Amino acid sequence: MIGSKYNKLYPPLLERVLREEEKSKDSVKAAKTRLHQNFGAYLQGNSHKKAKQILETGICEENIKNILSLHASTKERLQIFDEFYEFINGHTSDVNSFMDLGCGFNPFSLKIMPNVFQKNIRVYHAYEIDLRTNEILNHFFEILNLPQTADCADLVVETPDEEVDLALMCKLIPVLEAQKKGRGFELANSINARFLVITYPLKSLGGREKGMGAFYSKSFEEGFESGKINNYSLVAQKKVGNELVYILYKN
Repeated sequence: MIGSKYNKLYPPLLERVLREEEKSKDSVKAAKTRLHQNFGAYLQGNSHKKAKQILETGICEENIKNILSLHASTKERLQIFDEFYEFINGHTSDVNSFMDLGCGFNPFSLKIMPNVFQKNIRVYHAYEIDLRTNEILNHFFEILNLPQTADCADLVVETPDEEVDLALMCKLIPVLEAQKKGRGFELANSINARFLVITYPLKSLGGREKGMGAFYSKSFEEGFESGKINNYSLVAQKKVGNELVYILYKN
């Protein structure tokens, strides 16, 4: 009913979106619009097939960057990749476990992250809503001799409960807020991580700024100061390329 483009998404999420749109004049069309805004705009239809083909030829730096280029979010981050992860590394310590929420293709970055992460990471919990993404990520983790911990979650209503050293919420809060107001901070505050990295986009996928930096920095600061993320303290913040990056430490 939802169409082939979205039939590989996490079934509980599809059911929720369809249920929430059932009173719309055309509920299926309305559901597809929401799914495109929050998921479909980031990936081309053949991205998973291409990623599998590249992965089968090896996990050298060039191949990993080619895979990351298949997803709009990680493609943009490639331009500032070293600065992004060196900033995180400079304000965290003893990181042996990751959690990546709404991860997309970002876990592939592990192979080209600073050596301290590559050497020390023992488990990488990756959460997405696309079954194909999780399948290929688990294959990637298997190649790296890591536990196969890519899984699905509807983060609008589900909160992963693993305890980790560092959790990533890259460009995720605006996506969650578009679906359920207040959910972004609620999820962030509930994550059990020593360090939490929250980022916001400074430009749209089309490359327009539209005042996003000022809007998101104000939104985060107001939310943080009002106690919506009271389980964490702010460690550092920085604009890195087209992302506004906040690093927090669990109280």
